[in-house]
Amino acid sequence: MKRSLLPTRRSNNERAILSLIRQCETLPKAQIAKALSLSAQAATVNINKLEEDKLLLRDAPVKGRVGQPSVPFRLNPDGAFSFGLKIGRRRFDLIVIDLQSTQRASVSVEVNVPNIDELKAFLKTNIPQLLRELGCDLSTRVCGLGVAMPFDIWHWHAENPEQQAQLLEWQHFDLKTYLENEFELPVYISNDNNAACCAELSLGNRQNYSDFLYVYLGAFLGGAVVINRQLLEGKSGNAGAIGSMLNAQHEQLLTLCSLLELQKQFDAAQLNLSVYQLTDSQFKEHYALILPWLKKAAEAISVAMHHSLSLLDMQAVVIDSPLPKDALDVVRQLTLEAFARLDSRGLRLCDVSVGVCGEKAQSIGSAQLALSHHYF
Repeated sequence: MKRSLLPTRRSNNERAILSLIRQCETLPKAQIAKALSLSAQAATVNINKLEEDKLLLRDAPVKGRVGQPSVPFRLNPDGAFSFGLKIGRRRFDLIVIDLQSTQRASVSVEVNVPNIDELKAFLKTNIPQLLRELGCDLSTRVCGLGVAMPFDIWHWHAENPEQQAQLLEWQHFDLKTYLENEFELPVYISNDNNAACCAELSLGNRQNYSDFLYVYLGAFLGGAVVINRQLLEGKSGNAGAIGSMLNAQHEQLLTLCSLLELQKQFDAAQLNLSVYQLTDSQFKEHYALILPWLKKAAEAISVAMHHSLSLLDMQAVVIDSPLPKDALDVVRQLTLEAFARLDSRGLRLCDVSVGVCGEKAQSIGSAQLALSHHYF
């Protein structure tokens, strides 16, 4: 697959304009200039360049009380696209999103463990297919491939020696180099929970928090940290690894609230249910079975919240998960109750809210990586 056009990174002013419009959906030129402290001329030059490059579209003029009608601008969904790949413990997800972060296509495959050969076969089949579906013109606007994956996969425990050997192969596999050579796209790799947090920053954060702890309750408990509306990655991209925090019994928090353990409870009860596809009605039907697990999860989250508040004094904790909304609401309330039982002298209580992306958070976040690098 030969590609002749790859986007250049936009200027700081252009990125600020695109980010502001993404946040507000539509804005006229005068409001953009005022919000970003740009002169009218600088705003005009930058907006005209973005419009010329088909990254912005003009909406119909809006008549005001006085003066000329204002023309709102919005992101052109066809202005750019990005692939997102999530490498999970039991599944590979590949999605395509546009400049407005709308999902255009997706494909998934279930796996026993994340096997490198199965991943290569999955991508060699589906990336060319998704490019064909975009068409010749739009496929040239794909700006890259973002990858969300847990780090140190080779440390996971497998069910048998064959699967353990497959996991160990990741220790010496240069994924970034392979993907860039095979598909000739820029590749951006992130911790899976950092990627999920990027999705929340782009599509959620309805209370517009500038500083918060992001908690993802998935196969294992994980998290990310946002400071001044920017993801804090740390020296190795592993900041916010709350699952590695210890409770009073010196147990890692990730051992206390794994969705895989909840799935085992479903299987033991002979329920034909998946924790990743659980509906609100199924949650209500099996509430008595699920509640003890939710209480353990809330206790773990409250400990992470306590530790994080002592260091960061953040505005909020945002909890997301593949679990349905009703279950997340219960986790939120249980977390507040568990935190109230802790000795929190000297700390200031923060908000606790729920995320909006759910099961797709890590996949959407992976696709955001390339768009963020070039445009936001």
